[in-house]
Amino acid sequence: MATFMRAVVALGLLLILPNVARAQGATEAEEVKVHGKRREIGRTTMSAREVREMPGAFGDSFRAIEALPGVTPVVSGLAYFFIRGAPPNNNGYYLDGIRVPQLFHLALGPGVVHPGLLDRVELYPGAAPASYGRSAGAVIAGHTREPSSTFRGEANLRLVDTGALVEAPFADDRGNALVAGRFGFPGPIVGLFSDVSLGYWDYQTRASWKLGERDTIGLFAFGSHDYLAHREDDGTLVEDLEMGFHRVEVRYDRSIEGGRIRVAGTVGYDSQGSGMSGGIAPTRLTDTSGAVRFEIERRYSPDLRMRAGGDARIDAYGFEQAPLTERRSGVVPSSANPPPTNVTTGLHADVVWRLAPRVEVVPGARVDLYSSSRDGIFGSGSATVPAFDPRLSTRVTLARSVAWLSTVGLSHQYPALRVGAIPAALVTGSGFPLGTRRLQTIAQASQGIELGLPGELTVTATGFLSGWTGLTDLTHNCVQIEPPTMPPFDPNLPQPPPEPPPYVCPNNRPVHGRSYGVELLVRRSISKRLSGWLSYTLSRSEREAHFVTFQGTAAVASVPSEFDRTHVLNVILGYDLGRRWRAGGRFVFYTGQPYSALAGTVPVPPYNDRRDAPFYRVDVRLEKRWPFGKTGSIAFVLEGQNVTLSKETTGLDTDCYGNVGPAGGTLECKRASIGPITIPSIGVEAFF
Repeated sequence: MATFMRAVVALGLLLILPNVARAQGATEAEEVKVHGKRREIGRTTMSAREVREMPGAFGDSFRAIEALPGVTPVVSGLAYFFIRGAPPNNNGYYLDGIRVPQLFHLALGPGVVHPGLLDRVELYPGAAPASYGRSAGAVIAGHTREPSSTFRGEANLRLVDTGALVEAPFADDRGNALVAGRFGFPGPIVGLFSDVSLGYWDYQTRASWKLGERDTIGLFAFGSHDYLAHREDDGTLVEDLEMGFHRVEVRYDRSIEGGRIRVAGTVGYDSQGSGMSGGIAPTRLTDTSGAVRFEIERRYSPDLRMRAGGDARIDAYGFEQAPLTERRSGVVPSSANPPPTNVTTGLHADVVWRLAPRVEVVPGARVDLYSSSRDGIFGSGSATVPAFDPRLSTRVTLARSVAWLSTVGLSHQYPALRVGAIPAALVTGSGFPLGTRRLQTIAQASQGIELGLPGELTVTATGFLSGWTGLTDLTHNCVQIEPPTMPPFDPNLPQPPPEPPPYVCPNNRPVHGRSYGVELLVRRSISKRLSGWLSYTLSRSEREAHFVTFQGTAAVASVPSEFDRTHVLNVILGYDLGRRWRAGGRFVFYTGQPYSALAGTVPVPPYNDRRDAPFYRVDVRLEKRWPFGKTGSIAFVLEGQNVTLSKETTGLDTDCYGNVGPAGGTLECKRASIGPITIPSIGVEAFF
């Protein structure tokens, strides 16, 4: 983890990130308001223009998620979030309905999808529509732009990466093809400040063909890769983390009266590898997947719309570990070995029904069947568990500018892999641990008021409550009573499987958690000369944590989650200075993480009763734009994240001192500061 954080700091020390981009001017320069269409209840949407002009987001849609209420970053500048208390592994990430393991590159890298391909990003912090399932947390969904009827292209070049996007119609607009990608080469520059090697790349390609007036077939392929390594004192290059994924989908779309039908098939491959010095030997986790889905949406009347579908998915997980040596020795976690094969099938449906001119309800439900089987050195087993996930959303217009919003729902998810690195690439889970049949479960509810105020201000205040059972994130300190040991490695001898104890918490109790709070969002359109955005979250996230005492016994306590932050505040202001100059600033503040006092390296009660120091940062953005041609423009952009050079105290890195050896000794650890993580950028953008 210390190496991972060094990579973050080193990348943030870059002084200039020149940037040249081309984009279609019509999309970036206009903001279209669609009248008569209500947004999904419980959804927050950011347009491409809002993202582009948000200071500190660098035009990246997925990074801009951090500014929404209910979202808590693991560390400032890293695009991995706790959302309403749900850990990153429990959040569902989607692109055009395709489940993906991650939406962000490693460290301070950009999103894994070219910004020019995205139309919008949606956040459902709780009780998402029934089409989204199998996530005991929030849903972040990216939606790509519709195929363009005209040729368009974008290109960018920075000191750390380069990327491009080209899209063109053909055959008299019957066909459309798009190719995009990005290649990162921060290694040489990062190497100037640390012993870290870092790299990343991604690609997207899409093609579609109109079979007739109503029928279209399409192909969408995309993927991502990240690499992190460091060089030790003796010159040995150790691979700390390598991860990536690929998706290929074939889809068929048909327009019907009042709606559409989509049938799609997807194949995928995910991988995450590491080769830590000390600890376990080099390992690799893989997931080979296949999925099919059917979706139908139809409007039967102005007041009634139906959405339904079904899907099935198979995930064949793999686990590889190099032979143990004297230098690398350890225990393979039973959550990773034997690797499982998971099969999930489900049906979903909901109805958008306007009962009265001022009342809209969206009842919906999912029915899923979770199956998991294992066969490996630690034993064999299989389990099949059904799940029923009801959802209900309501909007009541109390007055012309006042609406009451309500959501409530239940969601389930496979237990997540118990890995010790952030991020975890295989976020969908590892199946049922041997001897258990328990899913992670979350019950979510929210009540909110939406107000339209003078000055074209929109205010939304929301109270929420979430409760988990069977939680398996990294913050609950769940331990095995008697962890299994690896049998002696000898390829010439059969390896008898040891009898594994149940992979459960002490006293065979499930891990519970809850989160509750109040969110506030105030927005003023960026089309105005003075635009603004304020999001504030007052919340509490708790876990039933399990601690090991000096006597070797287990202590159970309900404590604040490791990443609980009582206050999270984002304030964004933008102002049109005239003569096509526009300036913006962003202030970010949140309270510190809770932690326990240590006796050596052992936490002592009362657990998590202390807090790290609060953190704040300031981001800025300055833009000058010149018109170019009929619809295009060229802009100079100066932008910086954390221009205050603020440092953050966190438990992700620790300062330890002392000696422990055969003769004994004491090792003392204390909280450490990370940073300053800062990203200055100077760039030129051209829109055509």
